[in-house]
Formats: sequence, C-alpha cells, structure tokens
Amino acid sequence: MTKRELIQFMNELVELASEENKSRVILVKEKFINDFERSYEYEKEVQTEITELSPYYMAAMPDLIQEEIKAKVIAALSEYGECTPENVERAMNSKIYDLDDLINIKEYVSRMEEEQRKKAEQKRGKGR
Repeated sequence: MTKRELIQFMNELVELASEENKSRVILVKEKFINDFERSYEYEKEVQTEITELSPYYMAAMPDLIQEEIKAKVIAALSEYGECTPENVERAMNSKIYDLDDLINIKEYVSRMEEEQRKKAEQKRGKGR
C-alpha cells in the first residue's frame, strides 16, 4: 500500500465519523500516519519498492519469460478458483509487482535487472 492509498483509506474512515467527532478523528489519523512513518520508515520502504519493481511491465519482458509467468499465473488463479481468460489477460497486461500476491516475482525481477545491467554495460563499452 502506498502512502497515497493509506491516506485515502484513512480519509474514507474519517468520512464515516459523526460530525461532532470528525475533528478528533482527523487528529488521530494525522498522528497515526506520522507515527507509522517514523516507526517503520514507510517512505523509504515505499520508494525502494517502487523503484525496484515498477518499470517491469509484463509486455516488455521476453516471450519465454512471459510464457513462464503465464503458466504460473494460470496455476495460481486455478488454485483460487479465479482462472478466467479475463483474469489471465489482466495479469499479463500488468506490471510484474502487481502479481506479487499470485507468484514469486523476485526471480523474474532479478533476471530483468541482470539484463538491464548487461545492456548498460554494453552501451558503456560501445561509448568508449
């Protein structure tokens, strides 16, 4: 959950409070968010997660990797009883980190990072 999503969720909870308790609830919400960030370094965690995983869209991955992931997604969705062509298509049109609750994405992320590192090294080598 990103900070924006957390704040949106908390704002929706504030809306549920009665008018006489709203100001108190807003103060509690702000204190919770501030304490949470200090205790768990929420911002640092979110930034690390996003920069590490967000650029990897499924469609940008090599076909072989996409097929591997698709097979694992189908197996996971079947296990949950949610294996429909629409769900499989939605998963395959997403970013890899969106699949983290279905499959272990770390191996694919590390593969993509390795490929990007190799490409960057090749570019640096050609530039010399």
